[in-house]
Amino acid sequence: MRNIVSFFILTFLVILGNTCLAADFPNENITYDPGIKTVQLYKQGFELSSPIFQLNSTERLALDFDDLDMQSKAYKYTIRHCESDWSTSSDLRPSEYISGYTEENINDFQYSINTTVRYVHYSSNFPSKDMAPKISGNYLLIVYDDDPAYPVFTRRFMVVEVSTVSIEGSVQQGSKTDEHLTKQQLDFIVRLNGFRISDLKRELKVVVQQDDRWDNSLFGIFPRFVRGEELDYRYDENNVFNGGSPYRNFDIKSLMYQTERIDKIYYDTVNQVLLLEDKPRTYKNYVYNKDIGGRYLIKNEVNATNFNIESDYALVHFFLPFPMKFTDGDFYLMGALTNWRMDAQSRLLFNDATKRYEISLFLKQGYYNYIYVLLKKGKTAGDESLVEGNHWETPHMYTVYVYYRPGAAQCDQLIAVQNINSIQQN
Repeated sequence: MRNIVSFFILTFLVILGNTCLAADFPNENITYDPGIKTVQLYKQGFELSSPIFQLNSTERLALDFDDLDMQSKAYKYTIRHCESDWSTSSDLRPSEYISGYTEENINDFQYSINTTVRYVHYSSNFPSKDMAPKISGNYLLIVYDDDPAYPVFTRRFMVVEVSTVSIEGSVQQGSKTDEHLTKQQLDFIVRLNGFRISDLKRELKVVVQQDDRWDNSLFGIFPRFVRGEELDYRYDENNVFNGGSPYRNFDIKSLMYQTERIDKIYYDTVNQVLLLEDKPRTYKNYVYNKDIGGRYLIKNEVNATNFNIESDYALVHFFLPFPMKFTDGDFYLMGALTNWRMDAQSRLLFNDATKRYEISLFLKQGYYNYIYVLLKKGKTAGDESLVEGNHWETPHMYTVYVYYRPGAAQCDQLIAVQNINSIQQN
């Protein structure tokens, strides 16, 4: 009897530990397994799109990723509902936001062909016939091998419901005198169009995002004026972002010849790509350069028909010359190639011998965008000013998210999303 009791106590502690761990990992775009590469989550059919789809529609998200371990695995995924600020919706049970099963298998995989680096490519579409979200809002996709408490990677996505709410806006130069040439101010109006809200401050939340960055997003902003069913967020000096400069780029769709930004390509254990030094653009005049919003596009343009399994990997080396090591913070490589995160994998290290910051990333063949940002001590948002400079003319895509939480609701629901392109005003 004592052994049975001990067994149940031990089982309970294991379950409790797993539950706590599952609640502990953050709701962010993180790759935990170093063997997992090139994770992409986007609206099916639009590889450069954000992971947003409409609730109860035919829209789907496409998930693609590579595993450098050639042993195929039985990967699965589940989802977690999050609030407008990406905290976990702790008042919800999975059955309240998931329709069908609470986990789904990733059954579609292929082995790489004609590549020096061997890998297994996995793909899946979501929602599936067996699993779908019940309600709108922010979600975290959790991909795991055995236990959801130990994910191999996590990715954010959004589900928007149909409502009468609409958003209209434009991007202007910063209204302050000292920001007029360097900042972008987002002016927009939210129209309820009959959508009933009892308590505006408590029930409605608005979030603004620049490109796919979350570090500098504006959360919980309030309108300057309310006129009937029109919420006016125009001429608000708080809705301001650094203009930055167009994203830098490099092209490794072929590893047989050097494109514009590449200094050298050679093979040493793996393909090695040395980029040209990235000179600071702090005080340079603005030059328009069409970019892809900080994202990347996987492609092999040499005798390949299936880019997912015929594109090779290379160790890409970045160099940022700097006179001395910066002591009040760290430089990071920002873009989809680093999951838009500032962490150990995206931090540049200063080389005293060469007097430059350096970083190397293992990347799949394709076309890439990126910038350098400085994260000062005590800050949470990266600042591109010191390396990239700031220009109000720079093209950016802003996304406005409107969330609604009625009095008796247990979570924030996403009722409207609108993209606003700054280049339309230039």
